[in-house]
Amino acid sequence: MVSAPAPRIAPLPPGEWDEVLTRLLTATPGGTAEPMGIFTTLARQPDLFRRWLGFGGALLAGRLPGRLRELVILRTACRFEGRYEWAHHIQLGAAQGITPEETAALGGDPDTVTWTPFERAALRAVDETADDGAVSDATWAVLAGELGPGDLVELLMLIAHYMMLSTVLRSLRVALEPAAAAVADRVPGGPAA
Repeated sequence: MVSAPAPRIAPLPPGEWDEVLTRLLTATPGGTAEPMGIFTTLARQPDLFRRWLGFGGALLAGRLPGRLRELVILRTACRFEGRYEWAHHIQLGAAQGITPEETAALGGDPDTVTWTPFERAALRAVDETADDGAVSDATWAVLAGELGPGDLVELLMLIAHYMMLSTVLRSLRVALEPAAAAVADRVPGGPAA
């Protein structure tokens, strides 16, 4: 087994956690026993971290349907090689009704399962952003047939946010927690370890 490269910035050790970070970690699946590296690393820039928490939280609790949100996040994580986000959103997606077969398709060829035309357009929006840097007119027309202007902005911000997270976490070499890695390892496809 090849070991992952060491993080470029070490996560904050428990003795340096402030009240905000401690409270956040306590509410995560691994708690403070297996703290999430995304939070303990990004907290090294505390002002930006607090603002980012608000923005990311607004997207996770936004107006888009939960299933659509998680489809887009998983596909974005796949397309931008964001194994960290991929691993953490597999179970979140399952909680929103995404099947194991759909998750595997999101991590490989999305055409191996049948999506609604609207879901397919949302996935195409991710792929077009990855391939061309923008959503095509044809895809936009399908999305605009279902979403209002504010929701379209939210969808694009969701794609951009998880593209950013995927690239930042990969550049920082944030380590994936063992429990999350085990979840990702059980799903065929997706970003490589």
